[in-house]
Amino acid sequence: MRKHQFVANKILQYIEQGEYKEQLPSVRKLMDTFGVSQVTITHALQHLVDMNQIYVKPNVGYFIITKKSNPTSFKGVYDFSTASTSWTDFPWDNYSQCLETAIQNQKTELFTYGSTTGNEKLKSLFQKLLAEDQIFAKKEQIMITSGSQQALHILALIMMTRKESILIEQPTYHQIINLIERMHLGYVTYHRDLDKINLKELEEAIQKNRPSYIYFMPRLHNPLGTTMSEQEKKVILEFAAKYDFYMIEDDYLGDFEGSSSYKTLYEMDTNQRVIYLKSFSKIMFPGQRLGITVLPENMIDIFQNFKEIIDIHTNSLSQIIMQTFMESGLYAHHKDKIVFRHQQKASTLSDVLKKYFSDYQFNDNHQMHTVIKLPKQINMNKLHQELEKRHVLVDDYKRNYLTGYKKNHKFLKLNTTNIPEDKIDEGVQFIQEAIETSKSL
Repeated sequence: MRKHQFVANKILQYIEQGEYKEQLPSVRKLMDTFGVSQVTITHALQHLVDMNQIYVKPNVGYFIITKKSNPTSFKGVYDFSTASTSWTDFPWDNYSQCLETAIQNQKTELFTYGSTTGNEKLKSLFQKLLAEDQIFAKKEQIMITSGSQQALHILALIMMTRKESILIEQPTYHQIINLIERMHLGYVTYHRDLDKINLKELEEAIQKNRPSYIYFMPRLHNPLGTTMSEQEKKVILEFAAKYDFYMIEDDYLGDFEGSSSYKTLYEMDTNQRVIYLKSFSKIMFPGQRLGITVLPENMIDIFQNFKEIIDIHTNSLSQIIMQTFMESGLYAHHKDKIVFRHQQKASTLSDVLKKYFSDYQFNDNHQMHTVIKLPKQINMNKLHQELEKRHVLVDDYKRNYLTGYKKNHKFLKLNTTNIPEDKIDEGVQFIQEAIETSKSL
């Protein structure tokens, strides 16, 4: 990101936090605040003018454009079911402006077929974005897909062609389960605990079944919310070298983890055993359908070949808008804002759980997918009926298990993205009531 874009983003933060109201400080004061030159401040202010955030009155100064707010009026439903960003948190005015700019500047690209691997300019931006998280890859290793789900679909087709199998955890992400069951993919399972991985049992499953791939969500696991330790990842990488398999690292919530010391499997891998997936559905929005796949070099050709027959290339308009959104500096600003708001809500949820669930076990990661472990005597059908009576929405954990799998864990998964912060306490209190009512005598 250029220096003037960084300054522009900081000014936007001050506007949103209410530190700048109606009129911005003078250019001289802004120079002192950010420790930059007059040229940088002038470029930053012009950038904000172009973004329709401020306007200038000659010889008077720069004034803030007041936006119409989208109040999130409470509809009487306590929604703890989703980790997707609420539409009210998205900067639609700015995105619309990027759409207009993208069409105006690159409309000819919309009338031709694009590259199967993705828009080259956007791939360069993604390459830099990945490098910020220590994901260093050659540009040819990066594939822009129609969401990470398409990447999983392509990998499934490769497995079917080669008659290979995949090992998945139980429980795991419901869409990988749907993929396996609907495509009749060869698979094996490993039953994991709610809070940790038993590496000995995992190795036994690998040694016995010899899968070609293992699907992992090392960071903020869905549905369990856990994050692998560096030691666990190190041992799993040793397994990959010993038993000859690839790891599919689905890092779809990587932006929310927040720890600069965290290392991905991809970063730790020295043998090109990791296929790294990154999603934008939680920071941007699911309908955009953009994802990044970083491949080992020996899988580039076969992945590209299957990608080409599926959709020729990922939607050009989505790619061009994303390119414009990132080049303007809006993506970095929006991501920081979304993560900050989410962390506030997640912290509130953590405090509330300590108040109402002090006798229960729950993961306290202050991030995504807070899991409450339920007593064995809970009648889950009764619990969901009681939650429905109280207008509380939660995910059904059965989706995270294969059909017919012996479900040894009973739990509730809570997310705060779509519930107002001032309703979290009340919603959790209703959950506690529903659980107590659902205990079998």
